[in-house]
Amino acid sequence: MATYKFEQFNVEIVDPTITVNPSQIKVNALDNTISLYVLLEVEGAKFGVLLEDIPVENLNYEGETNLMERALEGLKKYEA
Repeated sequence: MATYKFEQFNVEIVDPTITVNPSQIKVNALDNTISLYVLLEVEGAKFGVLLEDIPVENLNYEGETNLMERALEGLKKYEA
């Protein structure tokens, strides 16, 4: 069970359902990083979060199938 804590929310988000928005990907080719917009949902609440500067090795292979893996990687720094 994962628990996340973000500065902008005064609550711990416990075991959310995570959805990645595939149309909101920002690529930084110079740094080989991406930024993703994710939605964390728990009963009675939804939290939209921008996960920035997620490192990737090869920008060419990043597709929708890998987005959840990248989102989980980006969420690690917010684990409570």
